[in-house]
Amino acid sequence: MTTPALALEGVTKQYGASVALKPFDLTIAPGEFVTLLGPSGSGKTTVLGIAAGTLVPDAGRVLSHGKDVTRQPTHLRNVGMVFQRYTLFPNMSVADNVAFPLKVRKEPARVIAEKVAHYLDLVGLLPLADRYPSQVSGGQAQRVALARALVFEPALLLMDEPLAAIDRRLRQMLQEEIRRIQRRTRVPTLYVTHDQDEAMHMSDRIVIIRDGEMAANGTPQDLYWTPPSVWAAEFLGDANVRHVELAAPPEGRACAVRDAAGRRLSGTLHPSACPKGRLALVVRPEDCVVRRQPEPDAWPGRVVDVSFRGATQEVWVELEDGWTIRASMRAREDIHPGSAIHVGWPAAAAVIVGAQG
Repeated sequence: MTTPALALEGVTKQYGASVALKPFDLTIAPGEFVTLLGPSGSGKTTVLGIAAGTLVPDAGRVLSHGKDVTRQPTHLRNVGMVFQRYTLFPNMSVADNVAFPLKVRKEPARVIAEKVAHYLDLVGLLPLADRYPSQVSGGQAQRVALARALVFEPALLLMDEPLAAIDRRLRQMLQEEIRRIQRRTRVPTLYVTHDQDEAMHMSDRIVIIRDGEMAANGTPQDLYWTPPSVWAAEFLGDANVRHVELAAPPEGRACAVRDAAGRRLSGTLHPSACPKGRLALVVRPEDCVVRRQPEPDAWPGRVVDVSFRGATQEVWVELEDGWTIRASMRAREDIHPGSAIHVGWPAAAAVIVGAQG
């Protein structure tokens, strides 16, 4: 078995009477890009601080490549860090900023020059090596900070919402840059963000934290299409949710359910859901199909709202019993409020989860 680049084993943290992190386990494999995602105050930054060594857990262990570093200070952990505020030294050139970690480690001048040139080239800033932070853009400064965090070839890269203060277009470009560089360097990375789209776009795996606990853990595709709970489904994107009960015993994971209106629905039972407990059906708007003519497994309704989103449009359809379903469809479809239509989805698109949370 491959030794994880980082392992948190049962770590906890409390600030006075406030519990920031309950017993928490997390592993990051060599070369893996893992994103911590969650609402404000969920515990993301606490996990990052414990991984960095700026916080000591009240209980549990922190392992770096199999070595216990729980009480080891940050400067001995060989971790690179990039923050929202990139804090470059204003009196140093771009090259000198990147060289700083190597000079602290007393690397030979030749090695420093080679590594600085390599990592500035990697982030596309070699031509700006002699400029000062005041002479580069915000996006370029963040790339300098990334090069500085990578130049000493850390065992782990930690990133705390590094793109939160950057405008949308530049943020998208830097997401691509960071992912490209991480794939090329294969530095295991723990990335913190509150942006769901950013997490899904960049990550090999997403860990969703809620109230100091792990609420979900999986690939972006798994968590989006088969969320483990109602809360995770609604946090990670738009979702249609309907409380249901079993209509027949499950056949494997195939599940027939019935809602309060007596409507019979089908879906896939999530492994974490208890068939005898309270259940909810979850289906993404992208899987909902809007048709003008009746079709099997589609229900009549009336369009109550339409929202233009560029390539797509969001359509809200109210069924006869009052259930409003949100569907996502091509924007060129001529659908208007008041239109009588039918809406449904393939049975395989719906997931049945526990109704709590």
